[in-house]
Amino acid sequence: MKNLKNLKNYKTLERLELKATDTRGTRMPSLKMVARLLDELGIDNICHETSTQKWSKPSGYRYYTSGGSRTYNGYDLWIPEINMRLDSTETYYSWNAYSNAREILELIREKTS
Repeated sequence: MKNLKNLKNYKTLERLELKATDTRGTRMPSLKMVARLLDELGIDNICHETSTQKWSKPSGYRYYTSGGSRTYNGYDLWIPEINMRLDSTETYYSWNAYSNAREILELIREKTS
């Protein structure tokens, strides 16, 4: 990989590298920041704000009620070249964040070498 330390979004690249190697202790950088890094590197991507509403159950009930909902705001990132779609409002988004970081880094290495 070329020397990328001159990038404006170099910190995002560093955080992606940390997330790719550490499955629990490090947070995934925001999808908005990942999109900015990809834009700077000339890698096609589409990123937009999104929100979802999730229903909750009151304790002791086995079913969802109409009164317990919450809206979550986040970002949706699509990288067409590797057909990767990430939505930070999905329930299991953080479950595979380290493998997603690895795939994004592989793409960056491929494009910058």
